[in-house]
Amino acid sequence: MRNLRFAGIGFFLLTTALLAAQQLSSNPFDLYHRLPERVRASAAAVYAPAFTASDSISNPFNVVPHRTPGVARGISESIELTFQPLNVLPRGDALSDSFLFWILLALLGFLSFAIASKRSIVVKAWRGFLNDNALSIAQKEASGFTGSTPYYLLYVSFLLNAGAFIFLIARYFNQASFNNLGFLLICMLLSCVLFLSKHLLLGLLQWLYPVGKSVRRYNFLIIIFNCVLGLFLVPFNFLVAFARSYADFMVYWTLSLAGIFYLYRSMRAIVIGQKFLSRNLFHFLLYLCTVEIAPVVILVKLAILASK
Repeated sequence: MRNLRFAGIGFFLLTTALLAAQQLSSNPFDLYHRLPERVRASAAAVYAPAFTASDSISNPFNVVPHRTPGVARGISESIELTFQPLNVLPRGDALSDSFLFWILLALLGFLSFAIASKRSIVVKAWRGFLNDNALSIAQKEASGFTGSTPYYLLYVSFLLNAGAFIFLIARYFNQASFNNLGFLLICMLLSCVLFLSKHLLLGLLQWLYPVGKSVRRYNFLIIIFNCVLGLFLVPFNFLVAFARSYADFMVYWTLSLAGIFYLYRSMRAIVIGQKFLSRNLFHFLLYLCTVEIAPVVILVKLAILASK
């Protein structure tokens, strides 16, 4: 009986302590501050002490805006920035017309040296440009150091003049940003990298697959066409640079001429590779998209970005 009495007294004291503790502490599940204003005003008289205590303790279910800490915040902000590939190029309008004239004159002098190394080289290149039989004869004669050197000199002249042409096109669309010597040198380097990497890829194909004869013929076809195109680019570069009254016509006419050259070369290349079309059509289309079309698309995209 005495034990039952002590148990009742203990239960009463424990219940009283729990009720007091509930009045002194806040309920973390109580979302009183999210209730409408009129509901809070009506309940403030009854539950004012409990609400005051709950306001002083943070609610673990409160949703606050996320903030990326420290270094991660800077990385996330840098990722959101749009990449502008032309921002790495040198900018400025520091190249004078007289200095540009002397550069183009030096390119003309190099072309004269290439032609003087073998005077008949221009005629052979032009005949190879027109028909396949002359191309075969020129390929046979272009063997060894003596036979191939004049073609390589003409090809180097084309690479330099193609870089100068890219520079002049970018200068035409945005002279305030892309009229400087550094950008001109970058354009010449870009021209060399694009065309020489194509020849390296053809050499890799020749080494990997049994298509050596066709690849060598196509490789020489590229050299012949670019040599002939280089002969046309030299005078047109002067006209694009200094024919201010006809600048619009000369720019688009030269671009159209280059497009006609490459369209005609593609038709001649299809004749060389037609025996592979029926058996390896997928690989031919893959090569066509990655090596022939992709560089042109990249150059056009860069020209559009430069014009903005």
